[in-house]
Amino acid sequence: MQGRDKENPKSPAEELLEEAFDACMEEQMSFIPPESEIARMHTFSESFQRAMEQLLRTRGKTERRTISRKEFVYGFNRAAAGLLILFVLGGACAGGLMLLSRSSTKEMEAPAEAPASSETSDGYEDESAGEEAAPQESGGNGTAAGSVGDMDPGEGRPSVTAEFCGRTVELAELQKLSGEWEEIKTLVNSPVIARDAESFKVTIGNMEEFSIHYDPALRLEVCLEGAWYEVPARQELEERGESVTLESGMAQDEEIFLEDYDWDYEAERYRVVTRLEVPGTEAGPEEIFLSCEFRFENPEEDLEDALRSEEE
Repeated sequence: MQGRDKENPKSPAEELLEEAFDACMEEQMSFIPPESEIARMHTFSESFQRAMEQLLRTRGKTERRTISRKEFVYGFNRAAAGLLILFVLGGACAGGLMLLSRSSTKEMEAPAEAPASSETSDGYEDESAGEEAAPQESGGNGTAAGSVGDMDPGEGRPSVTAEFCGRTVELAELQKLSGEWEEIKTLVNSPVIARDAESFKVTIGNMEEFSIHYDPALRLEVCLEGAWYEVPARQELEERGESVTLESGMAQDEEIFLEDYDWDYEAERYRVVTRLEVPGTEAGPEEIFLSCEFRFENPEEDLEDALRSEEE
């Protein structure tokens, strides 16, 4: 090496570069704390230490585990017992089905009874007998719109009104909505919106082979105690005009300004509802409703979720 250095001496530029490199390395190494301080700052978990010990013991290879004769016999007996239980249950189910089939055959052979009269013993007709159940409304093909009974996650029927930001808000007509219908989709540009943001955008995309129309006056709703309620604007907004035509393979952005509404940043769920028209039958176009959800950032909860995901 010495002879090689004498034959090929370093140029001044190489020597200067080597000195600069050594100085940078010394500066970077000075930022690394000593091992005692590192041990005090971080303690490895017992599971991690056991895993590393096993990795060092097996030198990175998978450790093969041998099964004893006792374990093999025990496992075989468990499997045999499970098969026996399945056979017994299958025989019981088959016997029950045979009994049900025989009873249903006897009922079919019995003469049908005359229908009960709708009149009461006093000669007056029972009012409930003439009432018919009202048909349940559905939107689109049953995938884009729901009804008030479709609670999203609460139970029971919600109240017609609720309190929100010091105002009384009304229950939304449609509770369970989807973000897409066939190849038509809606989404928010950011599902988690900063509290100091001025606005956010909603994108409506049409990947169908036909044109669609949508209402640019988007509706905002908030989820309170498991039900969706309409969020009113602070004041009447300007008319957005007629419906917008969206050709096949195109997308359009609609902007919503936060200053136009009152917001409860602690509410966990908001959504934007869009009304669209798609080609229907000869009677006319079909009306569907799509929604896309968003929420406002919560620094404490978001930090806890991030830390929890790192630990997992």
